[in-house]
Amino acid sequence: MAKNQHNHQPFEATLQDLVYSVDAGTGLKIIRTVLYCLFFIGLAVIYTGREFRGFNNEAAMDYAQLGRNLAQTGRYITHCVRPFSIAQVSANTFNGDALIERHPELFRPPMYPAILAAQFKFYDLVGVNIFPNNDEFIGMRIYPAEQWVILPLHHFFTGMAGLMMYLLGKNLFSKKIALAGVTTYFLTNAVWCDSLLGTGIPVLVFFILSAAYFLILALVRRRERKSRWGWLVLFGLSILFSGAAFLTSYPAIPVIIGLALFTLLMGTKRQRSGHLVFFYLTGALLIASPWLMNNYRISGSPFGLALHMALAGTDNYPSNDSLVRTLNPEFNLLEDIDAVKTKWKKNFGDIYENNLTTLGGGLLIAFFMITFFYRFVRVSVHTLRWGIGLAMVLLLAGVPLFNNDAMRYYHIFLPFVILYGLSFFFVMLDRLDITVDIYKNAITWLVVGLNALPLFFNVLMSPPPGPVYPPYFAPFVMRVSELLRPNEVICSDMPWATAWYGKRLSILLPQTLDEYYEINDYRKYISGMYLTTLTKDKPFISSLLDGPEKTWFPIMMGRMPPDFPLKQGFALNKQDQLFLTDSIRWGIAPQQGEGGGEGGQPPAEGGEAQ
Repeated sequence: MAKNQHNHQPFEATLQDLVYSVDAGTGLKIIRTVLYCLFFIGLAVIYTGREFRGFNNEAAMDYAQLGRNLAQTGRYITHCVRPFSIAQVSANTFNGDALIERHPELFRPPMYPAILAAQFKFYDLVGVNIFPNNDEFIGMRIYPAEQWVILPLHHFFTGMAGLMMYLLGKNLFSKKIALAGVTTYFLTNAVWCDSLLGTGIPVLVFFILSAAYFLILALVRRRERKSRWGWLVLFGLSILFSGAAFLTSYPAIPVIIGLALFTLLMGTKRQRSGHLVFFYLTGALLIASPWLMNNYRISGSPFGLALHMALAGTDNYPSNDSLVRTLNPEFNLLEDIDAVKTKWKKNFGDIYENNLTTLGGGLLIAFFMITFFYRFVRVSVHTLRWGIGLAMVLLLAGVPLFNNDAMRYYHIFLPFVILYGLSFFFVMLDRLDITVDIYKNAITWLVVGLNALPLFFNVLMSPPPGPVYPPYFAPFVMRVSELLRPNEVICSDMPWATAWYGKRLSILLPQTLDEYYEINDYRKYISGMYLTTLTKDKPFISSLLDGPEKTWFPIMMGRMPPDFPLKQGFALNKQDQLFLTDSIRWGIAPQQGEGGGEGGQPPAEGGEAQ
């Protein structure tokens, strides 16, 4: 009894310990962490509420419909079918079947759609409808699956990327640099643009940062001769995250090669690292091998049709979509190599001048480049920089081969640019021998503020963005798609939208009318066609009269060829869009020139397209 009384702490002492904890101990850390999380959440809510009006990106809708298909069927198939893909699948199947109804996806790796599928499946299990039809959508401003699943998922991974960036910065440099780096990252306009885009870039950034962080921990512990099982587990985690990054997006491949170089450079005379490089690359490749082998089986290439997109924008396929719209493309190795070289030379200068030099606000990328002429004391800091540098060079060499959207993937290096740029900034700041801390803090926040200026001007100074139409307006897409039965096929110049919003198997508008007839007659009967401003706004002379679109010009003008099967239809939104089908499927249809308000307008009267 006396012992218990002796161990009992007086109330005053307990209260004093609590006050101390809040003032300087664990309690203060918890309060700061909570406040920082609230800062992140507030920034995400404000930016989303002001900037997001719905998806306006082909890749975002394509990824979303892939995720929904995976959740509903358990198979990685696409409802956005491209003529080029039809030709390649037909050429690699035993009986020449294009598998249109269960068409395999050959452009986009499956990791990000799989994460979306898990989220969609969860909402389905709890009974929440996030995929409304047209009648249910009336009164809504944003498609529920985008608003309540995809955007929160992107913001979550943006926050997780920030957490991994803090751990990485703390491990490489210091808590001060890590915190300043994460704050700079969250105040970068490009970070939030990527989060709203819906293409999985935050997921890729998180996987890459995690792979780098665990690899650093493993190799440092190995150099320090700590527990073998301890660093092997961390090394295995790095391989796991590297494989996940590979399966999220192919731009992760240069990063994996860069991390392999870092692994090699971390070796010593007594501790060789060549075998670790082999195990690292082999492990990442084994994780991705089922996907690569499936691509090779279906298309004849381990990367599916992704590498063929280097031909888009060349002289033979001048527009970004002309290759994928071609049913029977002809390839000539020597001519194609020359065309790709010409494209690369044309794009490289623009990308280097207008994209690379502005990374990190322009200031931090300059600091980052200067670090290659400075020797850091810590081996891990010094060698990781060379791995990241190699990865940046490799990606910079590959990006000009593809369209301009590929340059967005250069943002995966932003956390490294920020951390190394700030570390060199603090080195210079320390050499100024400024003894007053308030001056040092002011200069630091000045650098952070300069990087945040694009975000500030975008959110507070510029006018809010308008609607995503043209061409995307979910009520229009859902209305015309629902005029077809669920098992029928629609052809459109934006099949990613009719697949996502309309939930219909959609074929991309072929390059020529003859290719359309070939698909319709021999591959899959097409019950409807939906043409938008993506086609109608093309240059009149160069594309519609004399260019590759000329066979579609009479149909867009309402003059149907005698053998064209889709003769019924109506125009939408002052004839900006045109819907055609094989029979009258409506009791009422939109009058020509009728626009449609929130949730869309009910159709008025349809008839034969003239």
